[in-house]
Amino acid sequence: MSTLSRLEKRLKEKAKPRLEERLTLRLDPDTYRTLEALAQEYGMTLSELAREALTMLAEEYRVKTARERTQKPPNEQPQGPSEEPSDTPPALFPEAAQE
Repeated sequence: MSTLSRLEKRLKEKAKPRLEERLTLRLDPDTYRTLEALAQEYGMTLSELAREALTMLAEEYRVKTARERTQKPPNEQPQGPSEEPSDTPPALFPEAAQE
C-alpha cells in the first residue's frame, strides 16, 4: 500500500484530538498548493493534513526502532583461518620460507 493510500485511509478514520504543540513549516509554492488541494479533498485544513502525515511518519519510526531494539544481533562468525594451535611456529617472512 502506498504512503498516500495509507494516509488517505488514516484521514478517513481519524478523530480530531485537541493538540497543544506548535510547529512552523516553510514549503515551496507547488508543494503548498498540492497539499492544500489534498487537504480540501478531505475537508481538512492544511495544518490537520500535515499533522496527520507527520504523526504517521513518527509512528512508523517508533515501530521500526522498537523492532530494531528487540532483534538479537546476528551471530558473528570468526573471519579468516581458525585459531587452532599448530606444531610449527608461524613464519615471520613467509616469502623467504618458500625459497
